[in-house]
Amino acid sequence: MILLILIISFLLGILSYLVIDYRGPRKIALRPAEAFNMPCLRAKELIVQEFDRHGTIWASRGLLLYSKKENEDTFRRVTHVPAGFSYFWLNNFSLFRKFTNKPECMEVSITARGDICAMANGRMWHLPGPGGKFTESMRLRHFGFGVGRGILSNGILSMEDGTIYFGEYFRNPQRMEKVHIYRSMDHGLSWDVAYTFEPGLIRHVHSLQLDPFTGHLWVCTGDYDHEAIIAWSDNGLKDIQQIGTGSQTWRTTQLVFTKDAVYWGSDTGSVELAGIYRWDRNSGEVNRIYKSAGGILFSTRFPDGTMVFSVDREGFENELDRKTRLIMLKKGGDVSEVEAGTWRHWKRGLKYSFAMLRFPRNQGFVSLPLSVINQKEFAGGELVIFQNATFN
Repeated sequence: MILLILIISFLLGILSYLVIDYRGPRKIALRPAEAFNMPCLRAKELIVQEFDRHGTIWASRGLLLYSKKENEDTFRRVTHVPAGFSYFWLNNFSLFRKFTNKPECMEVSITARGDICAMANGRMWHLPGPGGKFTESMRLRHFGFGVGRGILSNGILSMEDGTIYFGEYFRNPQRMEKVHIYRSMDHGLSWDVAYTFEPGLIRHVHSLQLDPFTGHLWVCTGDYDHEAIIAWSDNGLKDIQQIGTGSQTWRTTQLVFTKDAVYWGSDTGSVELAGIYRWDRNSGEVNRIYKSAGGILFSTRFPDGTMVFSVDREGFENELDRKTRLIMLKKGGDVSEVEAGTWRHWKRGLKYSFAMLRFPRNQGFVSLPLSVINQKEFAGGELVIFQNATFN
């Protein structure tokens, strides 16, 4: 009898833990701390998504979505994104995310009127606002183990007029598939194809970004030399104008815009070509202004003109060690590096993934929230927020 009571109590304890974990904390407070020898605020497992038009930071924990207003130090739970009926539903539980070492479970963008557009489990979900209910608006053609993650973190873009774009990101090993950029003109309720790359032209879409100085929509693709393209469109993707292709110079996943130029870090293992590049808007000339030891996945710009680029670790031949890094480029041209974390699960297997410092997909804000992915010194997907003054 006592044994039965103990077993029942144990099972009830597990069930209670799973229910609490599924619901997630209502609030997640940031704590003053240090990261990379710099002062910051930190919180466990929050994957940064983007800033909205009011300066609110949005971040995800599993399939839960949180937000933090500009002058607050606490993230508040907003909603729970559905996952559909598949094993991806297990991403609701922190034990599963820790076991698989995959804290990035969805990509979320906030529309101009405050709707939520989310990709989870290979499905696009739409939430019309507070008090509303998620509806499935589309299923991706390519998603899942051995197929691909559906959308890369910078591959979704919400425009001011309510239009949303996303580009397909999947393995496409034989390059036999068309690659689409999809568009929703009703805040994510319905989708159509805005642009198509024919088979063999590219592998997948890396990023879609709005140029704040011209209003152009920029497109970046990868991965091989002829597949690496940086281009822009001023007509809603009826056509695109390439500024460059044909080498690893043009392989990138996030651009930085200024009035006079466009900057990017190359997402490449090339010893000769890896680094930070600048494309002059007037002359069209491109120059490498800094050589990096590793691929660069994320980049951003502060209001004072300072730019920050993150160097990841994924086993490229140009990597000198297992340390990720931040590269700071001052407005005057001075460059400095900060050593970050150490690649944790680098051996091929279930827990293998890149070591990354994930930035928000939009730029020009006074703080830099980043999520630390797969690094020994940090909990899985830990959020770190730096103020601009940290980098002065």
